[in-house]
Amino acid sequence: MILSELSQKAEFIADRHRSLQSQWHTYCNTLVQAITLSKHKLHHAMGCEPQTGLCFFLFDHFVIRVEQGEGFHCHTIHYFVESRDGGERALIASAQLDQNGQLDGAVDIRDRERVLEHYLNKINGVYEGLYEAVQSDAPLRISALLAKGDKPAAV
Repeated sequence: MILSELSQKAEFIADRHRSLQSQWHTYCNTLVQAITLSKHKLHHAMGCEPQTGLCFFLFDHFVIRVEQGEGFHCHTIHYFVESRDGGERALIASAQLDQNGQLDGAVDIRDRERVLEHYLNKINGVYEGLYEAVQSDAPLRISALLAKGDKPAAV
């Protein structure tokens, strides 16, 4: 391979990687704005851990994390729920972010309302499990939530 070919490939890789990172940051900003500006009572409090993705405290007990998948140029977004003390953590859903700024091929990452709806669909099982537990006056741990048969949402 000659140097000019290598240079062209390196530029292509760098451009695509910068674009994906830009899409990821746009998604994060849109989701934060959608949650913080929502008129709906979601009981999310923003955490501050920008180096690892987004962090929301749910009912001041659980943590919802939104993270970019591991690996160079990964298009996968993972949604985790964990205990506030970090003792338990579980993957609840995943999504795909494409180069055109679409989540799961259908949601524009700049559309606050649709990004919020997409996010809430991904974490719906957490709310359902919490609702069930509170309705029956039972304590709830993440392991119990997932033992009820909740599986990560399909991509």
